[in-house]
Amino acid sequence: MSEFRHVGARLPLVDGPAKLRGEAPFGADDEPARTLIARYMPSPHAHAEILSIDTSAAEAMPGVAAVVTGADLPDSEPSRLRNRASLAREHVVFKGQPVAAVAAVDADTASAALENIEVEYRVLPTVADAHEARSASSAIVGPAGTSNVAKEDVVEWGDATVALEDSATVVHRVFTIPVQHQGYIEPHTVTAWWDRHDHLTVWEPTQGVADARDELAADLDTPQSRITFNGTSVGGGFGGKAKGMFTPIPALLSAKARRPVRLTLTRTEEFFAANPAPGVTIDLSIGADADGTLTAIAGEVVVDGGAFAEPNYPIAQGIATLLHVNYRWKACSLNAVEVVTNKVSYGAYRAPGSHQAAFAIESLLDELASDLGIDPIELRMRNVIQEGDQVEGRAAAQPNGAKHVLAALREHPAWTDPPAPARPDRTVGRGIAMGRFGSGPWPGGAVAKIEAEGTLRFVIATVDLTGSYTSLTQIAAETLGISPDRIVLTKASLDHAPHASVSGGSGTIYGMESAVHAAAADLRAKLLARGAAHLDDPEENVELDDEGVFVVDEPPRSVSYRYLYQLETELGAALYPPLVATGSIAPESGAPTYAACIADVEVDPETGAVSVVRLTAAQDVGTAINPMLVEGQIQGGVAQGVGMALWEQVVYADGDVLNPSFKDYHMPTAADLPPIDTILVSAPGGVGPFGAKGVGEPPIVPPAAAIANAVKAATGARVTSLPLTPERVWQAMSGS
Repeated sequence: MSEFRHVGARLPLVDGPAKLRGEAPFGADDEPARTLIARYMPSPHAHAEILSIDTSAAEAMPGVAAVVTGADLPDSEPSRLRNRASLAREHVVFKGQPVAAVAAVDADTASAALENIEVEYRVLPTVADAHEARSASSAIVGPAGTSNVAKEDVVEWGDATVALEDSATVVHRVFTIPVQHQGYIEPHTVTAWWDRHDHLTVWEPTQGVADARDELAADLDTPQSRITFNGTSVGGGFGGKAKGMFTPIPALLSAKARRPVRLTLTRTEEFFAANPAPGVTIDLSIGADADGTLTAIAGEVVVDGGAFAEPNYPIAQGIATLLHVNYRWKACSLNAVEVVTNKVSYGAYRAPGSHQAAFAIESLLDELASDLGIDPIELRMRNVIQEGDQVEGRAAAQPNGAKHVLAALREHPAWTDPPAPARPDRTVGRGIAMGRFGSGPWPGGAVAKIEAEGTLRFVIATVDLTGSYTSLTQIAAETLGISPDRIVLTKASLDHAPHASVSGGSGTIYGMESAVHAAAADLRAKLLARGAAHLDDPEENVELDDEGVFVVDEPPRSVSYRYLYQLETELGAALYPPLVATGSIAPESGAPTYAACIADVEVDPETGAVSVVRLTAAQDVGTAINPMLVEGQIQGGVAQGVGMALWEQVVYADGDVLNPSFKDYHMPTAADLPPIDTILVSAPGGVGPFGAKGVGEPPIVPPAAAIANAVKAATGARVTSLPLTPERVWQAMSGS
């Protein structure tokens, strides 16, 4: 039984009714009067020099209010930063890159205007493959670089070569993971309005209003104080809406037209020009002693970074770290390389880098276990990182739930019971994998006050993606000791709310838990002090309930929140100053958060088709603020992991996307998935007042590796490229 009254309760979504009624404002819902419609011209080439752009015919068309090109961007220098090149200047570096944009009275006029823009290109060689891009003879991507290797890092300690040579067994594979799209239903959409006071207001379903505002200010060379950024409800993001790559386009158009301008991408534009997960190749060897003690890990990670390198987001280095960080190794030698190519640049996709790393390392761990005749969970249990373990060049390992989630699955019927009998002409297999993602220690703040009707309002700038507001409401109610029904949580722009970090990185609740708790504790103290003063009693004699402040020994002696509000506002000569409480916290550290998954599969040996028949996921969540929402997050993440395992890939040919629609980019539906059983594990490590950890990222990490291990158990064949298509499975079984 929970020690808390509201934390740990299965409270329904506080914004659920509004969303069901269609009242929640999403990106395309806020439309100021006289809003113009924007469209942009995508480059037909993956790599070309722009010789000339003639927009005069488009500008002369009736109904066209503005036309912009890369020449309208403030920074005239070529850039390796995607946001700085929201419109191409002298060169286009991926097919679908915006070259020019128009704002018109309607979509048809805007589309017609694009047809009247004339662009002359000189087509250049396309660099389509990351390994090709590394060769000395490769063409250079774009005008800003002298090499296609954007970043290279080495993670190394001990002598991995000697340690592998001395190992009882060594396994080596090359793994490939394709570009994968986040698959959000709502496309990128943004409305921008430069008003007559030369102030820019933006409405966008972004995951992080502070980062989006600050990036836009830099892109436009405009002070942040001149930008009001409103984060709307988000129709799916999964990391893909953490950056506002398209925001400068309607902002530039609005600056010319002096009217609001909205840009909404088509689905095809999403696949060509958004920011999917990158393509990754991992060449990896690991070794172990005869007793299963891991010895060394060595190899190389190559990330296809697309046309723009992101210096603040070194995903290749992150994957290299995630390859070694979950287990104890005597030696390590990992090279991490990020290469630019003529494709769209990558972005975050739920636990970025983690599922790619898990697919490689967890597949090889299963092979080691098989070679040594050790149960795969037991092999992991013997070697998993534990609190205090010292890894070269890193602080001692934090408290974590790695062993806890493995132990939970080891004792579960999903592992102890035999697999269900196969259907005729099918083989069955079971696999397990583990992975992790950190709980981001993002800073944040909250403001709280009394409202006229007696409710207690909390104002934050955090974007709600997955029920965060419900959990934060429960935290506020728990801290105050009142019902969640008395709490109103309001999202505001940064003009009116304290800083809020991006909603992502499993850091939304982990960071904002402390901020809302601190604001609620401050509000509670101020309410008790004010109530005690009005009731003429010592503070230690009063308490809060849903209606107000009361004397503990004489409950009828009380003052309502409504009356406390009147005392500061409505009685003419106010007796008290307005009551405002604040909370502002930066968590002292993140928390490694582990998840593990068991997958049962059936494989058709004639075709190689894989069906997942059972999934069981265990995850260390610390304290589940709302178990119903936590379980939903885990199930959703596992479902996406199944999609990555079996179907999802953006297919390229010479920089051209061959499957730019949901018709050809297969994501799992309910018909493709079995029930997903969840096990909530509570292990130490969360630094917040209630011990919550990040939930959103970890569940997507292990499923692909678990399914690959299950396919190996069912067929005897190891598939090292995602997705595990029937063709690849059949080829692995046949040895071709």
